[in-house]
Amino acid sequence: MESELDLEAEYDNRALVPDHVEILPRWEREAADFRAVTRFETNRYGSAERNLVDVFRGDDSAQNQKPLILFIHGGYWRGLGKDMFSHMAKGLLDHGFDVAIPQYTLCPDISVAGIGNEIAACCQHLAQIEKRSLMITGHSAGGHLAAMMCQKDRVAEISVPIVAGLGISGVYDLTPLLHVSMNTDLKLDLKSALETSPYFAAPEPGIYFDAWVGSDESDEFRRQSEDFAMKWRENAAHTTCIELAGANHFTAVEPLTNSESLLVKRIVTLAG
Repeated sequence: MESELDLEAEYDNRALVPDHVEILPRWEREAADFRAVTRFETNRYGSAERNLVDVFRGDDSAQNQKPLILFIHGGYWRGLGKDMFSHMAKGLLDHGFDVAIPQYTLCPDISVAGIGNEIAACCQHLAQIEKRSLMITGHSAGGHLAAMMCQKDRVAEISVPIVAGLGISGVYDLTPLLHVSMNTDLKLDLKSALETSPYFAAPEPGIYFDAWVGSDESDEFRRQSEDFAMKWRENAAHTTCIELAGANHFTAVEPLTNSESLLVKRIVTLAG
């Protein structure tokens, strides 16, 4: 069994990727530059201060009947926000998809379950406004939330079809986080960790969900994606684990900015 110290190291992505001190500020600059030249609107989907979602529009958005793609940002449920990830919409916009990027209340001001409820409320808000199907993706904690929205019980709450999902470097089994220091903010116990882990939940039958992970990520992050894909396949989902060669926890999401990347092309295929 892994020790608590091992788990602390395995889930400490900033320590594992020292270049994060350059990557995160670069994302902020690139996202701001992208917002300056791209058409989008910001909508409120709930009453909490951070219940906002940006919807980025392509040139032919008024006639767009393609699924709306939702990208959920990461930050271990306790950091970051939508404005750092705006440019992650670029590759999909180039393929004619509109992209929504929400943010949500952060732990410890809310529980992980509460964040799941906020994202579900965002999905339903978009369903009512857009009146078209959704494809849901996300990075890190956002990958967890994307999988949560593809659970059978969550899909039933949303009034439009969820056509597929894709997690990038997601955490699908939250029980290891009971043994790491971030749980001071997450406030998980065994019951809430089990209840908020997509790994232990029933997927929407027949749904397609990819679990992408960087080849240079920690053993735990690679295991999370592999085990989750296997478990959901056993429960009637079309779930695949795909490893991104040479990518770490932060660079694994960056192919979203490139319309020719395998990641973007896969999302386009899944969205149909």
